[in-house]
Amino acid sequence: MHIACHINLVRSQNPPMTATLQLATKLADEIEQFPLGNCGPSDDPDKQYAYCSAFRDVAKRFVSAVKRIGDPDISSLVTELDTSPEYITQAHDLRGNLYVVIDALREAAQDANYAVTAAANGAFLSQDVLLSLKAMPAARLDPAKLVRICEELNDAYARGNYISASLLLRAAINHVPSVFGVDTFSNVVAQSGRSIKAILSRLNEDARPIADLHTHLLMRRREQLPTKNQLEPYKAAFEVLIQEVISSLAET
Repeated sequence: MHIACHINLVRSQNPPMTATLQLATKLADEIEQFPLGNCGPSDDPDKQYAYCSAFRDVAKRFVSAVKRIGDPDISSLVTELDTSPEYITQAHDLRGNLYVVIDALREAAQDANYAVTAAANGAFLSQDVLLSLKAMPAARLDPAKLVRICEELNDAYARGNYISASLLLRAAINHVPSVFGVDTFSNVVAQSGRSIKAILSRLNEDARPIADLHTHLLMRRREQLPTKNQLEPYKAAFEVLIQEVISSLAET
């Protein structure tokens, strides 16, 4: 086989990393190589501050890059990390936690298609369905706001921002009843056919209360943050809802 053809074949079988994944990998190397071991709690406070500040900058950039990859499983590992250490001991603890993220990222990136599929797998609403919604003309009703809600929902979910995602899910549910000629989502469910009703009921009876929980519950002594597991079961029902919206808009 000609060398150039062989190279092209290898490239086609192993797609290059996206810029974001490349950046995350580069910053992972910087975190591992950062000389935190040269500074300890007995060192001069100014030296500790300098090391903490420098490491904080790298850590923040790494966490931001990880979230932009769009893999909710990896994003969930960094969601609760405090990337602003004030003391050198906190910086050491942070690096230990980041090692866990780095290991998971490198393991996932062993899949040659990881960079291509991570965003698709991390989307709450299928990109194909979202594109179909975007293509709907603003005839009887304008879908522009629903499109933006869905885009922000996908972004929040992929980045592991599950409080925002739950609220955006509820916003979408509250926004669509007029498409079906009714005032409330409960009425949307009530007038749906048997199969569709069973699916949409999950959004009304289960997904909405989860969003309400994170919106209305007053601050407590010990808080529990939402996780991916609380939202993922409603991806299919939400996709069916948006498909029903598209079908209804297409009929007008």
